[in-house]
Amino acid sequence: MPMRLIATVLMLVTTMSCNAQEANETDPAIVSVTGQGVAAATPDMVTVSVGVVTQGENAADALTANNNAMSALNAVLDDFDVAERDRRTSNFNISPRYDRRTNDGRAPQISSYEVNNQLSIRYRDVDRLGELLDAVVTSGSNRIGGMNFGNTNEDELRDEARKSAVADARHRGELYAEAAGMQLGKVVSITEAGSPQPRPNLRAGMMMAEAAAVPISTGENEIRAVVQVIFTLK
Repeated sequence: MPMRLIATVLMLVTTMSCNAQEANETDPAIVSVTGQGVAAATPDMVTVSVGVVTQGENAADALTANNNAMSALNAVLDDFDVAERDRRTSNFNISPRYDRRTNDGRAPQISSYEVNNQLSIRYRDVDRLGELLDAVVTSGSNRIGGMNFGNTNEDELRDEARKSAVADARHRGELYAEAAGMQLGKVVSITEAGSPQPRPNLRAGMMMAEAAAVPISTGENEIRAVVQVIFTLK
């Protein structure tokens, strides 16, 4: 290889090495921390499934009985100011019931029909929930379940949890920076880990709804946020 070519190659290698070293020296030190935030609040609304299951010798009789019971149920919901927009049919079916006690090898025979009509309701007066459920059962509803407590200001609580998570990340970053003999710099990136979802806190102080027949414990809802934050170090 000619000497001039060798000299050129050596010069390029030396230049690249110096540039890489300078880049490494100018790259800022960083710290990556995880921050967590929690926002808690007493629920101010509840979603619950209520409905009626009826039986009759034929489908028409079962349906008539169910319609009458559902009319009484809806009248109760009217009395408790449950808006139409807060009522939704979640399940409706008519199905035959079979007598399977025959032992003569014949196929089971239809003995009656069953109608199941379920409503998912959203109730915004949690303090009267026990009273509402008592009235619903008294009206003839024989299916209640799927109770879920929520908050109308859930978006505000979620934002509060996010702010707390970032503040927690900054606190941790400052702690690590101080331990390393440095100062916390600017934010390089913030990444949210998943979407903050509310969850019940059963260990929180319970609030009992005023109702003699159906006592209800609402507890608290907690919305948690987790963020990953990268800071520069000075």
